[in-house]
Formats: sequence, C-alpha cells, structure tokens
Amino acid sequence: MENILVFGHKSPDTDSVTSAIVMAEFEKKLGNKAEACVLGKLNKETKFVFNYLGIEEPKYIEKVEDGQKVILVDHNEEKQSVENRENAEIVKVVDHHTMDFKVSYPIFYHAEPVRMYCNSII
Repeated sequence: MENILVFGHKSPDTDSVTSAIVMAEFEKKLGNKAEACVLGKLNKETKFVFNYLGIEEPKYIEKVEDGQKVILVDHNEEKQSVENRENAEIVKVVDHHTMDFKVSYPIFYHAEPVRMYCNSII
C-alpha cells in the first residue's frame, strides 16, 4: 500500500498543520497508509501548541515525486503547495478557501466555509 502524504500550505500555521494531522489519522482509520507533513517551518504559535500538548512535529518536505499520492488540506492553489504538485496524484482536497483548482480526473473535493462563534459551529 502506497503512503499518502497529507499537507497544508507552505506557511504552516496551526490550522494547516493540525488539519494535516487529523486528515492523516482519518485516512488511517479508513485503512489507508497516510503521513502528515509540513511544507515549511512552524510559526511560534504552532510550536507552542505542539510543545504544550507534547505532539511531535510532522515531517518537513519540499517536493513530491512524480505520481506520489497526496491529500491537500487548508489550501488548493498551486503556488501555496508543494514543489512538483502538478505531477503528483491528488486524491483529495479538504479546504475552506475559494477554489482555484483543476485536475483532469475525478477526485474527492470538500470545500466548506466554517465559522465558529462562542465555541459552536454554525
């Protein structure tokens, strides 16, 4: 079974990194081999969260190989993504931003703006 790399955008803030971790764990529950990655250095806020919770930082990657299966979270624009993304096999996108994305094959794409007020989602 091929490993699926899961990552957010090149400026890995807390929601981008935690989204990659949660999505990779979800994929594992579905029976897939998945690994959360980051595309840049974690900012101070995110480092604080990881240190406070005792969570190991995901592996840093700059580029993916041709044909590598990937899941994009918290982004969909090519300029915000990993090097060589155009030659990867994008299997899913889970995002909350406007869509600037096109592939020549069908994929799972979930885009939903989520707003949080007073600790409840509406």
